[in-house]
Amino acid sequence: MRKWYNVIVVPNGTNPRYCLGEKLTEIANPTGINGRLRAAVLHVARGRCQMCGKTVADDNVKLQVDHKVPQAWGGTNDIENLWALCEECNHGKKDLFASQDDNVKSVMKHGSVHVRIGELLKLNLGAWVPSQLIEFVANQDDWKKRTRELRYLGWQIKAKRQKHPNGRVKSSYQLAKFGEWPSDPTRWIREFEKDRAIKNQTRSI
Repeated sequence: MRKWYNVIVVPNGTNPRYCLGEKLTEIANPTGINGRLRAAVLHVARGRCQMCGKTVADDNVKLQVDHKVPQAWGGTNDIENLWALCEECNHGKKDLFASQDDNVKSVMKHGSVHVRIGELLKLNLGAWVPSQLIEFVANQDDWKKRTRELRYLGWQIKAKRQKHPNGRVKSSYQLAKFGEWPSDPTRWIREFEKDRAIKNQTRSI
């Protein structure tokens, strides 16, 4: 309501009351995305949804400027954290992130990228986790490689690619089996890769 009206808070012990005040003459902008920044994001998108690929010209979609990392999770208004989505993709993304809100908050406290990805998969054990969510918690470009590396620990992770009616291919991952974490998972994985590389070199000699 604060977007359209002045909401007045009346103290009442531990149960404050809220009163609806006058209508705002200018609609507030809770996202903090000004017109210039919005125009810049839409210019980069060139009339195309940056998630599904549908276009304004061919598919008659309306584009909305959205945060890749939600503001509630620490996302900023930097242009790198903004993209243009059609209404369908934007609503779907919001529903997905809302359903995982508690899970993401719990995994983001871990410093290791492997632990963040692994704990997210564990919290969704047996369910397919969209790659978009894994990419977010990984917070790095090599998130696919980091996910595959969890198999070094004996974890069983399935992957699937699904083509949607709009022609875009989306991937998901499912954790079927996991084990205990080493004391330093990322370091353990790096040492495993080094040992494997040395063994492969020895075999080729």
